Amino acid sequence: MRHFVFALATVCLCQLFVFGSNAKPLDHVEVVALISPAGGVRLNGILRLPNGPGPFPAAVLLPERGVDERNPVLPESQLLNSLADYLVSQGVAVLRLHQRGHGGSEGLAASTTLAERSADAIAALNYLRTRPQVDVTRLGLVGHGEGANVALLAGAQPLAPTFVVAVAAAGLPGRELLAQQPAMYGKILGNDSTDAQRERKYRLEQAAAEQEAAKMRAHGSNAAQVQTYLDQQHLRQKAAMRRDEENLIKHQRAMLEIVRQTPDNAQAQAILSNMLRQRYPHIAPADLQASVQLLTTPAYRSYLAFDPVPALAEVHCPVLLLQGENDRQVNAAVNVALLKKGLRNNARVAELRLPGLNHALQLTNDEKDSSEAPLSPDALADINNWILAQK
Repeated sequence: MRHFVFALATVCLCQLFVFGSNAKPLDHVEVVALISPAGGVRLNGILRLPNGPGPFPAAVLLPERGVDERNPVLPESQLLNSLADYLVSQGVAVLRLHQRGHGGSEGLAASTTLAERSADAIAALNYLRTRPQVDVTRLGLVGHGEGANVALLAGAQPLAPTFVVAVAAAGLPGRELLAQQPAMYGKILGNDSTDAQRERKYRLEQAAAEQEAAKMRAHGSNAAQVQTYLDQQHLRQKAAMRRDEENLIKHQRAMLEIVRQTPDNAQAQAILSNMLRQRYPHIAPADLQASVQLLTTPAYRSYLAFDPVPALAEVHCPVLLLQGENDRQVNAAVNVALLKKGLRNNARVAELRLPGLNHALQLTNDEKDSSEAPLSPDALADINNWILAQK
């Protein structure tokens, strides 16, 4: 292992090999450290260069906030890890920049604003512009979730990327997007059984309806009568589920408004704790504390004030908006429409909505247990093909 020192980067160089009789290096891997202009924070990252002299097109991958890409179980990690492997195999250099507070990077994720994340992304681009192996005319950002919005923000800056791939980017204002997400508090409420009991009730009702239908058949009801009964039960349950969803959104919107209107964290957390206990009476004390602390972090407060659309008028580089149509966290139809409206003066915007894929571009209809769901290989190919088409 050799060490090289650059003006703002320390690099560790190694190689990945394919094992076999004719083992050849797949790509060069370098551990990179650079300085962000936003606060002078030191950021770590991993640069992967395809084998060969280059220059290669290159992309900086920007994850969802707080996602630790070293945890292979997380669907978000699987997405960017697989995308990095695929892009490098197709001749695209990839820089994975660790977020503040992760992977040895300085700072705290809980206090990092979107503007700071955007500055960090620009710093990564500037670093790549110093590398002779990188084609500076094909140097872009690929973001997922909040990382996609960071990429779009960076695309509006003077030292913009030459392309942006925005996977599951939000078009709605932050407070409205969070209010509409299933359990905006993330997975912190996992120890509370309230939602699980409600879903179990729905399953039992479905089973009872099927049993009643079987009795109807046994007592001579015809197929049309049985189907009419089942349709009625389905519509009744669907209406009840819709009411539950509306009540959840109303509750979450009220909590977010408390955060927005209460700058004092201690007071806001006390109100939020009471609201959570009333809706989730079985929540564990540790989960309750973690939830209210998350909701009042500087990063969360900054996201509540974030409107992604206004800055899009300054994005002039090619943009790919890619969304899974089964994304329950970022509704594809609503958010893509808003993003396209903001980008309406940019003639180089492509839209790709993929049926059957969730937020992490997995082939599943259920986001509640998606860790084992397969990632769509077609989605990776679509991203790669679009990047290589940017000449």
